[in-house]
Amino acid sequence: MKKKQVVVLMSGGVDSSVAAYLLSQSYSVIGVTLKLWACNELTETQRQLCCSPKDIYDAKNVCFQLGIPHYVLDFSREFENYIVKDFCEKYLLGRTPNPCVICNAKIKFGSVLKKVSEMFNIKYIATGHYARVLKENNKFFISKGKDEFKDQSYFLSQISKEFLPYIIFPLGDLLKEEVRNIAEKVGLKVARKKESFDLCFIPEGNYRKFLISKGYKVNNKGKIIDIETGEFLGYHKGYINYTIGQRSGLELKNVSKKKYVVEIIAQENILYVGDESFLYRDTLIARNCNFYEEKEKIYENKLFAKIRYKSDYIQCKLEIFDGYIKVKFLSPQKSITKGQYVVVYDLNGRILCSGEIS
Repeated sequence: MKKKQVVVLMSGGVDSSVAAYLLSQSYSVIGVTLKLWACNELTETQRQLCCSPKDIYDAKNVCFQLGIPHYVLDFSREFENYIVKDFCEKYLLGRTPNPCVICNAKIKFGSVLKKVSEMFNIKYIATGHYARVLKENNKFFISKGKDEFKDQSYFLSQISKEFLPYIIFPLGDLLKEEVRNIAEKVGLKVARKKESFDLCFIPEGNYRKFLISKGYKVNNKGKIIDIETGEFLGYHKGYINYTIGQRSGLELKNVSKKKYVVEIIAQENILYVGDESFLYRDTLIARNCNFYEEKEKIYENKLFAKIRYKSDYIQCKLEIFDGYIKVKFLSPQKSITKGQYVVVYDLNGRILCSGEIS
């Protein structure tokens, strides 16, 4: 019987490499690595991290080891237009965007999936994400992976449900250490390769420097105002250097209590600060929503939500409106941040919907 074909997106790391190996046991696998940057634009630091030429080289070597073909596809234009531009514009609005969520939805499981299906006449695409795709009652859901510490379902929550039947996550039922052990057992050279946790296009973490390099005008010194009293407390070094809940870098003088950034008014270049109590909210509004379950059936579930990748699952109630959702938590949550995503799960770990916190 002829094997089904699948494209595996390979970053050059251990996870996607093991995903390719596992699928090669029962599928006809093609490895694809995405070129997201022109090489002459990369800094020396970027050359050592995600999406770098070294990663492409590692992915190609793994494919050679596994005896599968490998291709490099240039998606640098789409990445610039969909991800980088969006990130910069939202940061300048005083938000803290999550480009990985958009990259998965727009690039990897959007433009790339369509492209590879045309190029190779292949329906299926796979990655090394720690998550699952479940089919229940002829509907598809993204669900949490087995490894609670590595679960990446949050980052996949904006993928269009129309693509879910064609997505495979081979690592969904594995723990990270199991994946590394498999890599070592079969002799993959990337078995103990270090992971990258930074944004692939700003590995140094200097957002201000990056925005300037892209030609954006970055505001400098601005006022810091106490949100409770309206008192002027000093000057900040530019609002893009701060996020909700931040305390370091404020350099406030003659202030006896700890103060945190509680609101950023980008248009006026003002930071509002306050005591820790001002960081807690029990309600948020989210737009740009993506639904996997029928809206009326969502209400039948006991709901839990995450407000950022590493946050806890907090029980909540949900109201669905035309164009947005309202999430009310059973207990107040700290530092709910505009630009991040709220992802709503059921008791069994299925994602029911998600949206951008606004």
